Amino acid sequence: MKLTPISTAWLFAASFYAAAAIGFLPNPLLGAQGLFVTNTAHNLVHLLTGVGFTIVALIGSKASVVFMQAFGVIYALTGFIGFFATGHGGDAHLLGLVHVNTLDNFLHLGLGVVIGAAGWYFQPRWASGRPSVVTHQS
Repeated sequence: MKLTPISTAWLFAASFYAAAAIGFLPNPLLGAQGLFVTNTAHNLVHLLTGVGFTIVALIGSKASVVFMQAFGVIYALTGFIGFFATGHGGDAHLLGLVHVNTLDNFLHLGLGVVIGAAGWYFQPRWASGRPSVVTHQS
């Protein structure tokens, strides 16, 4: 499979759908008592993120690239802000709704960097795919 902005958006969509599904099922990894603390609001954010990636994958390369860039920045900022909310260990609720802990913050920060980097990696490839004006000299 060739790695394209669209295939990458589909990969991220599937990953966020999986995180949402796992978060709704009792398990030791994601959940109220999991290694990565989540609640219903947090799981819904994962689900809506998967929907966002699905929509841009269906729209095309440009939408996928822009979404990855914007989402990467937003997710990295979410991780960064989460550290202020949780302090040195512990857990908190972002915006009073989304339950996070320190591990979530590291994960969000890392995913933000990876997703944003994917968007910027594809930026020159997407931009260079535009038709150029060809002039002929006689």
